[in-house]
Amino acid sequence: MSEKKKSPKRAKRRISWVRTLLRFLLVPVLCIVAVMVGLFIGYVVIGGRDSSEIWLIETWKHVYDLVFAE
Repeated sequence: MSEKKKSPKRAKRRISWVRTLLRFLLVPVLCIVAVMVGLFIGYVVIGGRDSSEIWLIETWKHVYDLVFAE
């Protein structure tokens, strides 16, 4: 009879652990997705450039130089 009482508690503990893990994984994943969508919208839709240029390091070096040029 004591085993029946422990199993709901164990199930609650497992659900709590899964919810915590999802919370810690979901927030960074959503942030990365938001950055990628923002890059696409800003560079391709507004800027009118090719989407393959988003991932080139030369593109972002150029943007950095434009922003921080004296």
